[in-house]
Amino acid sequence: MIGRASRGIFAAAVIAVLLAVLGSGALAYFSGNGSGSAAATVTNLSAPTLGTPTVGGGTVALSWSAVSAPGSGTVRYFVTRDGGDPGVACPAEDAPAAVTSCTDSDVPIGEHSYRVTAVFKSWTAASGLKTAKVLTGAATTFTIAASTTTPAANASVNLTITAKDSSDNTVTSYTGSKSLVFSGASASPSGTKPTVANSSGTATSFGSATTITFTNGVAAVSSSKNGLMKLYRSGLTEIEADQGSISTPDPLAVTVSPGAASKFALAAATTTPTAGASDDLTITAQDVYANTATAYTGQKSVVFSGASASPGGNAPTVADEDGDEIAFGTATEIGFTNGVAAGGGGTNGTMKLYKSGSASIQATQGSLTNSTKLAITVAAAPAAKFVLTASATSIAATASTNLTTTAQDVYANTATAYAGSKSITFSGASASPTGTSPTVVSSGGTVTSFGTPTALTFSNGVAAVSSSKNGLTRLPKAGAASVSATDGTISSAAPLVFTTSPGTASRVAFDGVAASAGTVSPTCRLTCPVTSLGNSGTVSGGFAITDTLGNAVTSIGSAKTITVTVTTGGTITGSPLTIPAAGEALTATDFLYIAPASGSFSHTITAASSGYTSATALVTK
Repeated sequence: MIGRASRGIFAAAVIAVLLAVLGSGALAYFSGNGSGSAAATVTNLSAPTLGTPTVGGGTVALSWSAVSAPGSGTVRYFVTRDGGDPGVACPAEDAPAAVTSCTDSDVPIGEHSYRVTAVFKSWTAASGLKTAKVLTGAATTFTIAASTTTPAANASVNLTITAKDSSDNTVTSYTGSKSLVFSGASASPSGTKPTVANSSGTATSFGSATTITFTNGVAAVSSSKNGLMKLYRSGLTEIEADQGSISTPDPLAVTVSPGAASKFALAAATTTPTAGASDDLTITAQDVYANTATAYTGQKSVVFSGASASPGGNAPTVADEDGDEIAFGTATEIGFTNGVAAGGGGTNGTMKLYKSGSASIQATQGSLTNSTKLAITVAAAPAAKFVLTASATSIAATASTNLTTTAQDVYANTATAYAGSKSITFSGASASPTGTSPTVVSSGGTVTSFGTPTALTFSNGVAAVSSSKNGLTRLPKAGAASVSATDGTISSAAPLVFTTSPGTASRVAFDGVAASAGTVSPTCRLTCPVTSLGNSGTVSGGFAITDTLGNAVTSIGSAKTITVTVTTGGTITGSPLTIPAAGEALTATDFLYIAPASGSFSHTITAASSGYTSATALVTK
């Protein structure tokens, strides 16, 4: 075939005459105004052969044979569809390309004719026509159907996914392995993700690429593969599938029902209640995936645990449906509606805890319980009383003890909010025989007598001795003492009983001194002033061996003699007196002093015993 110019050869003054000498292999042409001759080789541009088109959804795949260039240069090609330009994926006449295949896109449904033309410089050669019948458009959407749209959590659902064109035709050419991404379903409350089994049967989470095989535009489940879906979160969800630009405009609506109740979940109106305050519990029955088990309904016998009685003995309780407060550890009738029991108004789950501190609450009904315990931190109620403790309650009169004052609420919890400097008055102990008062050392180090407000510093409800301050206590009188404390508003719930023993035996002391007239000092012990006795008056009494505070000791080990003397002018009878070796160190008999019959006098009576400090009495008229 002899090539022809695509645009023609024109000259304003010349008409070209083409002379071909067939069979001689020569080609010549001459201008109208000249003459000449030349030798040439006869050649041609072969036409390409267009193969059978492969039709898809809105696409036609074309391929053709390559044509050899008849000279130096490259052969290019263009495609026509129905005599015009094809889609943008195939080369058009005004932009031929050196390719031997292309896929025409956006091809309308119907029958179409295709031709491919080779182009070499100004030569062209066209193939014969090939027909392609397009039955559907390109796949633009998916439709999803399911074996059930009301599955239970974790039930198998067989999906059928169909590729459709814009006219809702099934795109039968959409075939083979495709990578789809499923969406629309969420993980269960426990975190179990929804899945779709791929073409190999591997469960793949929503949101991840899932390989699905389509046949004639349809992907269907086979042997639990290629679209088997499992959902774990109860409720309504809308399932979609996407692959590139292909989406699901009408999602598949699926309503998942929860499984049977397998556990409880506990919540509280507050996790930091005050001791004795109402705290409404919400008890939710859940399936294994933590969905609310809505079929768990009606009255259930629930046992609560995880909290203890307060130090005062107040047991924790949960109110039943009738509002009766039932102690922990005892079956409590609780009403559930659609899997939920909500406390309120003092009924059906209203909890009261009385012990301050941490508690881990658990509810159990048969095999159902909450594996994650409800953590509650109970705060003490306001301070309502004091409790006194001491490092020792059996002490010597000459020693000290560390007194700890604790503020407690009505349930005997330490009232931790009672803090800072407080003015506390102590009572219940008496002065020693010599008049030495019981004392408490303040937080600032001041020694304060019982009955006088003492500044103590409380930390988290407790005032404790530190560096011999803030509660160091001395009880100088031997015997029992019942010590109490008050701040004017709250007081000791019960006194703290001390037993004070005498100190070391070191003194001779008067005991039971009486005078016929005048006045005997109320602190007549180690010294004994007697005034206004009068002439011929008498003073009598016994003696004791005591500690430095005048407390009589016991069992001195060996009998002691006490010699009584008086300065000149007075008369003493009954001396010496004897202190027994065992038992209370007191004389069994008395001395008698007789004052002069006339005149003024001032006499000193001295009671002495070997190894002890003497006692003296000054008697005056």
